[in-house]
Amino acid sequence: MIAPSRADGPPLRSRCRRAAVIVVVVVSGVASAPHGGRIETTPAEVVLSGARASQQLAVTQLADDGATRDLSSSAGYSVEPADLATVSGSGVVTPRRAGEGLIRVDAGGAVTSLSIRVENPETPRPFSYRHEVAALLSKAGCNAGACHGNLNGKGGFKLSLRGDDPGLDLFSITRDSLGRRADLVQPGASLIVLKASGRVPHEGGLRFAAGSPELAVLTGWIASGARDDRVTAARLTGLSVVPTERMLAAPGLSQQLVVTAEFADGSRRDVTRQASYDVGDPTKVAVTTGGRVEVEGPTETTVAVRYLSGRAVSRLTFLADRPGFVWREPNVRNAIDRHVFAKLKAIRVLPSEPSTDTVFLRRASLDAIGRLPNPDEARAFLADADSGKRGRLVHALVRRPEFADFWALKWADVLRNEEKTMGAKGVWVFQRWLRDRIAADAPLDGVVRQLITAQGSTWTNPPASFYRTNRDPMTAAETVGQVFLGVRLQCARCHNHPFDDWSQDDYYGLAAYFGNVRRKEYTNARTDNLDSHEINGDEIIYLSGKPELIQPRSGMMMSPRPPRGPSPVLGGSAGGGDARVALAAWLTRDNRQFARNLANRVWFHLLGRGIVEPVDDFRDSNPPSNPALLDALTDAFIAGEFRLQPLVEWIMASETYQLGAIPNESNAGDDANFARATVRLLPAEALLDALGQVLGRPDHFANAPGGLRATQLAGASMGGTFLKAFGKPDRLLTCECERSETTTLAQAFQLINGESIRAMLVATDNRLGRLLDSGVSDDLILDELTLAALARRPTPSERAGFLGHVRQASDRRRAWEDAAWAIVNSKEFLFRR
Repeated sequence: MIAPSRADGPPLRSRCRRAAVIVVVVVSGVASAPHGGRIETTPAEVVLSGARASQQLAVTQLADDGATRDLSSSAGYSVEPADLATVSGSGVVTPRRAGEGLIRVDAGGAVTSLSIRVENPETPRPFSYRHEVAALLSKAGCNAGACHGNLNGKGGFKLSLRGDDPGLDLFSITRDSLGRRADLVQPGASLIVLKASGRVPHEGGLRFAAGSPELAVLTGWIASGARDDRVTAARLTGLSVVPTERMLAAPGLSQQLVVTAEFADGSRRDVTRQASYDVGDPTKVAVTTGGRVEVEGPTETTVAVRYLSGRAVSRLTFLADRPGFVWREPNVRNAIDRHVFAKLKAIRVLPSEPSTDTVFLRRASLDAIGRLPNPDEARAFLADADSGKRGRLVHALVRRPEFADFWALKWADVLRNEEKTMGAKGVWVFQRWLRDRIAADAPLDGVVRQLITAQGSTWTNPPASFYRTNRDPMTAAETVGQVFLGVRLQCARCHNHPFDDWSQDDYYGLAAYFGNVRRKEYTNARTDNLDSHEINGDEIIYLSGKPELIQPRSGMMMSPRPPRGPSPVLGGSAGGGDARVALAAWLTRDNRQFARNLANRVWFHLLGRGIVEPVDDFRDSNPPSNPALLDALTDAFIAGEFRLQPLVEWIMASETYQLGAIPNESNAGDDANFARATVRLLPAEALLDALGQVLGRPDHFANAPGGLRATQLAGASMGGTFLKAFGKPDRLLTCECERSETTTLAQAFQLINGESIRAMLVATDNRLGRLLDSGVSDDLILDELTLAALARRPTPSERAGFLGHVRQASDRRRAWEDAAWAIVNSKEFLFRR
């Protein structure tokens, strides 16, 4: 599908999703600005060569107070001499005659100038298929997956996805369908022109308006013979966008981009009009055909730019209008706070007030060990007046055995520890191994090396179970990428990655490391002979043959190779012929991305959102919300020898982690910069354990040893309907996203009168029964319940309400069941805040 195009037309939301960073420095013209500051223009000089040359200008006001505003579309432009060139209202310069002169820019009364040189304006540059036609097909979305880039094409017209194969696209345009798409005799009657311009019915509608530069290029190329200039077209060597990063002061809600392509012959060309643009949130941000970013209100956005094989990224922050903003310096406990608060100060957002002791105690316990503090722990913490008590609490929590149980559960989710592939015994064996590694605070780089290089029995050597869930080389490669590097490689199985510069060769080079991994099953291990993945017994993992794999698109046999890296040296004492040893070393020792990914995941589990979000989608067009913060976490993780406990403790000790969840006027709409705590539903297992803990009667689980908590269960199918209702994942995906945190009607039914909660409430030996049998007062019973559930004593109004209900009831036991039911159904209990 091709999108309509005109010089300053409506925002064009490209359907292409692909980006990378190539930075080129561009010097700008400078002049004094009114009311202080200065005016900058980009580029510093304009050189136009040929009749079809053009150059986009960007005009920026830099005020003395640091405020930055884009004035490109509001500035006035004039050329001296006037007949040398023309400048449009949006700042696009086009030639008229040969010569040299000046372009004067008037921005709000401040005037600056830049030189201009026009060469050979009578000589039209030949229309280029490789540089122009291929680019406009991508810009208009013709080769997107939803349109002609679909596997089967659209309407009989098929293009390569996102222009990966321009030679095939040329054949489809000029030779396919009896050549009707490109009429060399009557270019205007070409089917591709008629449909794109809306002159004949087109399912995609009008894509190029009459008189648009895009339609002129398409028609002109066909008129010139629709030739392929593959041999003569200079290879693209670089792409840059200006600005690469900018904060824009209110009330500015737009920013003009300038995109420049560099070619192997040394030439440079403005391709702002030809480039494709993609934004992080198309509901808030749009980019016009001419490269002007427009937003509806204050926001942070990433604009991914693509032109042919080149990619660039512009990160823009549009600040809210807060004229009376005053920064109040918060308490800084460590480097985390310095980076977080520096970003908040720059974007004029105040952090929320620190959390209360009650909120912090409950939050820290749930985040670190998946359990609530018991009433005695709550009383002791709240009564402690020492300023260092929060640090001591965190230090103790990460060393409790429940810490290993809870964090092993998180790893079991993404490593897909589930019964169908692991077997009934296998899930327990693998879970125990994970739990023991975390309990020992083993370095996680070593844990990952064990997983990748494991061989032998999956029961006696549990890390080998990695190859029970990753049963083919492609799945193993995708898991390594997504779980251990935080990158999604799945797209590159069929074509070059649309969002990053991963190629199919990168994908199959990584998969080749696992090309000789084999499995041997014990006799009668299968529970279903029709399902090759369902094996209940043990499996032996071994190597046989060469580690290699065929790249299906090229037909080449791929040897193991890390993405964008050299092939490993196999054999000898270094690897013993096992390519996976070299992969594990590259992954954990030679690749900082491994540490960045794991640090980001730990941050995600503690703060509720990754610095890169989603956590498994690192790419240039999805940069960290706070790069300095991610670097600091990565450095700390590496300095701590990849151990989990020190990193968790460091994060939880920060003021950022300890902020309250109540928003203020400046941070109410900010979710990406950690200005306040995230309120989120308790994980399914932690919630069920919390119910059992508060009511004093833990749930019992079928096919599991007695006395286990839900957070200690190994398999995906264990725990019954309650856990499924509250989002326990099936572990079919290597993605944090499989664990649901959304609220549903099924959850309400479970909490109102579900089997689990009803059994806990009515049990005679539960907490209520023991308290009533002990003869303590109603006030003490209520204190015990609220301390157990909420880590605090009841407020005066709560006390009056609950005790009034109990004292007027004819059945005291039933009345206390009502009170307990109300407490565990409260938002304060169900949510971590």
